[in-house]
Amino acid sequence: MAPYILKEMFQHLLTRLLSTLILVDLLKKREQHTYDMALIAQKERTIAVNALILGAAFGALAIWLVLIIKGSGNIMIVIAGILLSFGLVQQIVSVGLDTVTMNLGRFMSSWNSILNTLAKHHNTPEWRRLRDETEEIFVFPQIIHALPYNIKENSSVEAITSYLDEHRWELGYPQTIFRHDEKSLLSFSNYAIEILRDRMDVYDRLLTMQQRTGTVNPVVFVAAGTLIWLLS
Repeated sequence: MAPYILKEMFQHLLTRLLSTLILVDLLKKREQHTYDMALIAQKERTIAVNALILGAAFGALAIWLVLIIKGSGNIMIVIAGILLSFGLVQQIVSVGLDTVTMNLGRFMSSWNSILNTLAKHHNTPEWRRLRDETEEIFVFPQIIHALPYNIKENSSVEAITSYLDEHRWELGYPQTIFRHDEKSLLSFSNYAIEILRDRMDVYDRLLTMQQRTGTVNPVVFVAAGTLIWLLS
């Protein structure tokens, strides 16, 4: 699985670079309602390690190129290259983590939107509580209302239930969801909310790591490296 994660992170990095170069967000061109379950199902440690491997690989390559092109004769240039490489590593680690947080955000947005729409079809205290819980999740700015293409706001309960039963494997739900059994629907919905809350915790931790690696610290390395390079 590690090669697949690294491949997806590398492709995401290329997409980000191209988006910057041509001033077009290519990610918005992609299907906004799709997500990669193979990435979403990964453990936090696995995600972080793969992002670090990707960043370290590029950092090592950058240092190697500096040594090959400039040699070790000018120690100041070598030091500048190392500092710049550290900044590069942190930025790439941040983009690697973004590969997963982007997919997690789409996953949670889609499922929370489905549960919210389903809850609006019922008016019992249990369903009103469930609707309130989905609204609480929508408070997070990264979680948006984004229904799958085959589910609409006015879709029938039967149509929504059919989708739920077909895709319940994404949440690891083992039981069949019956269309005309409200108890079955409510049981799944409560289970799904707990899964979303669990994934939200994972998302928050990954986002915190991503923000720490991609904000202030890389600028310090890049600025110091650039200054030394100019002075050498």
